[in-house]
Formats: sequence, C-alpha cells, structure tokens
Amino acid sequence: MRFVGCALAWRPGEAKEKMSCLVALDERGNIIANTFAATVEEIAEAVEGYDAEHHEIIVGVDAPLLVPNERGTRSVERILSRVSLPAYSASRKIFGGETRSEELLAALEEVGVEYTDFPFHGDRDQSVVVEVDSMATLKVISFEQSQGNGNVLQRLKEIEEPKFRKGNKESRARALKDAVGILWNTPGLRLRTGNLSADLQSPENVDVSKIDITLELSHAELDRVMGLVEGTLAAYAVYRHWKGRDGSIIVGSGSQGSVLLPASGALYDRIAEECRAAGIPYA
Repeated sequence: MRFVGCALAWRPGEAKEKMSCLVALDERGNIIANTFAATVEEIAEAVEGYDAEHHEIIVGVDAPLLVPNERGTRSVERILSRVSLPAYSASRKIFGGETRSEELLAALEEVGVEYTDFPFHGDRDQSVVVEVDSMATLKVISFEQSQGNGNVLQRLKEIEEPKFRKGNKESRARALKDAVGILWNTPGLRLRTGNLSADLQSPENVDVSKIDITLELSHAELDRVMGLVEGTLAAYAVYRHWKGRDGSIIVGSGSQGSVLLPASGALYDRIAEECRAAGIPYA
C-alpha cells in the first residue's frame, strides 16, 4: 500500500507557474520517494509509478477538490474556521472556469485513481484520491504535541499558524524550519530514509530533514521546501487515516466537498459538535 501527498499548485496565478510536489509513504510511515511536477499529467504519471499497477494507493491532495459554490466559501471551510483550523477560501468565481483540481481529478482517473470522500481504514484494495488540508494537519499535530491547558478551542487559538507561504525570507525560513521539526517529532512518520538526498535542486527524492533552511535560500528554494513539507503533511493525513490508530475525521461528504483531517479525542468531539450544529455530515 502506498500513501501519496500532493501539494498542488492550484491557486489562480500559480497553477501554471509553480511546481507541485508529491511525497510517497509506505505502510511503515517511511518516506520512500518524492517528486516535483509541473503539470497534472506529470502528477498522474508519478502517482501511477508509485502505485506500480497494484491498485493499492491513497492520494491526499492539498487543495479544494470539489468547489460547488459560485461565491463565498464552502461549508467545510466554515466548519474548520469555527474551530480555529486553517481552511481554504475557494469559490467558482475566483477560478473563472475549470479549477486545477478538476483537471487533476480527470488526469488521475485516467490512471485508475478515483475520487472518494472516504478512504477505507486498512483496506488495501482501493485506488482513490481524497482532499486534505496540510496547514490544518500541521496545526492538529502541533496541538497534539503541545502540553497546554484549557479547552480544545482555546488551545487551538493559542497555536500560531505558520506563515511559510508568504512574507520575507527570514519569517518563511523560520516557519519552515519549525514545521520540519514538528514533522520530525510526529509519531509513526519517518522523515529520513536511505534513498533520499540533500540536493534541493533534484527533481525527485529530496530529504527535507537534511536541508539547511536559512536566509541563504532564495524564495524559489523556500517554495521547494514548502512543497516537500506540505506534501509530507498531506501524505501523513491519509496514512494516519488508513492506519486507523491515532484518529481522523472527515468533514463534509459527496458533491459538496469534504476534507480529511487527523483528529482524536476531545478535538474530534469538538469538530463533530460543529458539524452537527451546522447539519454537515462527518465521519
């Protein structure tokens, strides 16, 4: 079984200019490969290669896959914002036509990977793609690693959201370095394996834990590190869900859009409470 996280360049203005990044995990949580890709066809080709025609793969895409609303925000985004978790702000209007995610779903379908709103726990006989949110996943992991007091919502509000997408090089480098540290200390996830290198310019198989994240890196190089971080978070989200051990939740369902997140205990209960209040399905 393979678990692939895709940090998709999907926002207007970046979809045709920035590289997307894929990170693949095995069943033990080892990072076995990663790839930078420019087009949705290249992404689908990489996914097909990771799967090796076994039809045993779950792809988590860090982007809004289904956007039914013409304006405003999706219902899943409103739920996440109520519990102080980062959320996309997506509507049909901002894309002015077909979204990059829809193009990706079509390309993945060509290689036998179909959209789902619920990958099955522990089932190897599936080849599916689901939506995840890397920033929300990172905040959940930070929440789980923290030792703060108070209720869930208060603790989540106190955790600062990393600002590695925008800003000066100093703030971006610091946020990315902190994110790598959080990933390094995430139970079940193994960042460093023997087949990865410290060459950030390599088109594939880069060991993000070996990169010296400093002000010497250009913004373009920081973007590559960011892709590796977001791809790893996306892969971890689907891997953790499949393992069914540490907890996860899926907010939303069907054509209205859904997001898979790691969550357990009081955090799961808090998100579920908001879903019930809003009449939003969850699992």
